[in-house]
Amino acid sequence: MIQLLKWFQTNYPELKLALQQCQHNFDERETNPYHLEGDCWSHTMMVCKIAELENYDRVVQVAALLHDIGKPHSRKVNPKNNHVQFFAHEKLSAEMATPLVADLVERKMLSKEEAEEALLLILLHGEIYKHRDEVENRLQHQPQVLQHLIELSHCDNLGRFSDNINTI
Repeated sequence: MIQLLKWFQTNYPELKLALQQCQHNFDERETNPYHLEGDCWSHTMMVCKIAELENYDRVVQVAALLHDIGKPHSRKVNPKNNHVQFFAHEKLSAEMATPLVADLVERKMLSKEEAEEALLLILLHGEIYKHRDEVENRLQHQPQVLQHLIELSHCDNLGRFSDNINTI
């Protein structure tokens, strides 16, 4: 994980800064009960640490690092409740991660197959909570991918301060 973090911070400082500046909190007075840690970078670092501590493989670690890079660009305030939401951040994160994982392949830090799987994990990391049966059916012939997605969701759940930890 250390090598991945160094790579990311050295080569993509603008993405790190965007994550640092992107708040999960609703406003100055009301915190997001699902992300009491505040900014997206802190959450990402916590997710990465869980992936490292659990000794998950490189694909899960890459997905842990990049799974929310689309949040700064998808952050919106829902006018119905004045809460911050990150609409379709999974898809945007996967799109934004595409050139980054290509860079990892070029540097021989990932294989092409691992890169493809990491992008799929990023894309599906929110779906496992909302549509678990559909995701399991989609991945029924790819048990390793499903296992990695479950591992990523485990990291995502534990990588935050919250009263409400989702379990799958």
